[in-house]
Amino acid sequence: MKPHTKALKMSLNQKCNSYIHFAVKANKVLWGLDFIKKSKFLPYVIIYDKTLGANSKKQLDYFAEQNEVELIEVEENYLNNLLKRNNVKMIGIIDESLSEAIIKNK
Repeated sequence: MKPHTKALKMSLNQKCNSYIHFAVKANKVLWGLDFIKKSKFLPYVIIYDKTLGANSKKQLDYFAEQNEVELIEVEENYLNNLLKRNNVKMIGIIDESLSEAIIKNK
């Protein structure tokens, strides 16, 4: 895996969207910052909404830097629309192969 890199503001391509859906169906997703920080599993990539609050963003940056986790920032409501759920600001993907595919195809 790559070391921590600067977050990119973007929307992901269709391949990445499919990989995210696969991760959700396989239950390989951590939902939200608190769960990501408390989980015994370390995500390989964290995808977060650009409307994430300043304090949460600061905590996320610190967590990502300490654990060498790749960050991807996406457009406002991107995760809500993609996953057909409300108030999804951040997901962490804990499946290594899906995470690598998302990073490679972003």
